[in-house]
Amino acid sequence: MITSPANNLNTSTLADPIVIACAADDFFAMPLAVTIHSTLTNLERGRQVVLYVLDGGISPFNKRKILKSLQPWAIEIHWERPSSTILDRVSLSTQIIYPVANYYRLLLPYILPPSTPKVIYLDTDMVITADLGQLWDIDIGDNYVLAVQDPVGQFISNIEHLDCQKFNVSPDQKYFNAGLLVINLEQWRIHSIPEKVIEFILTHPEESVFPDQDALNIVLAGHWGELNPQWNQMHVVHQFTSWQESPYEEETFNRVLLDPYIVHFTSRPKPWRVGCQHPQQKLFYQYLDSTAWKGWRVTPWNTTFLTLKLAIRKLYKTIRRGILKRIVNSFKVEG
Repeated sequence: MITSPANNLNTSTLADPIVIACAADDFFAMPLAVTIHSTLTNLERGRQVVLYVLDGGISPFNKRKILKSLQPWAIEIHWERPSSTILDRVSLSTQIIYPVANYYRLLLPYILPPSTPKVIYLDTDMVITADLGQLWDIDIGDNYVLAVQDPVGQFISNIEHLDCQKFNVSPDQKYFNAGLLVINLEQWRIHSIPEKVIEFILTHPEESVFPDQDALNIVLAGHWGELNPQWNQMHVVHQFTSWQESPYEEETFNRVLLDPYIVHFTSRPKPWRVGCQHPQQKLFYQYLDSTAWKGWRVTPWNTTFLTLKLAIRKLYKTIRRGILKRIVNSFKVEG
């Protein structure tokens, strides 16, 4: 049974600006616009937003389109290009090649001002359908993070490549999806969570299928608060034939399926790629048509162009990965 957290509102923060962070490279510029546009569309009138875009290489052209997409709102935007020295080592160590921007969330405690106590981190394959202020106003307490339990993995002991005994983690610890996080920046700074997560990835690359998500679950085991699963509807909910097949009770299952607060397109292909079968793909395009990408649709031409760009990036990353390996090995020899 999945239970909702205590939704105690911290009334002292009701007037505070909502701090949001997203990470994207140029390939995710358009989905980023959709995520933020949907957030602002459903926000209570009068709530202020401070947005940190963790920039993994968004072109000036696409930045202008993102800004144009957000023109109706008075929103404070910070474009941050984090130093990737340590993250290069992380990317180098993992078996699956992820964009470096995928790890930027780990540096949020040091990117955001020290006076910022918490931040909502959103993956950029999301559509927000509810007032994110309601999530912001939940009292985070001493939890290091608030998140939604993964409906497939459910528990760390269910993740085949993670050995609870080896990592001294209780088998009954739940496993969360890291696409939606309310991060307690103060606790992350005090307890050096970024360093611990990065060290885990570097030390156990072969055991990290989803490197930062796996590492976060191990490092934060027992120190996170569980959110109502409506805050992160993952695609698998559409694959359950009934609530009995799901990890939810009937009422919860129906709410997650029919009234999600956030639709997270965790499946592939994504809504903006050929072959997407997600039942809520139209929702993505509904919000897309309110951005500067209005009318954009998948075509043979832009699919070919994107495939070519991805191939070039993959080649570049492969070459760069080889260079980094040679550099690392040379240091080992000298040592």
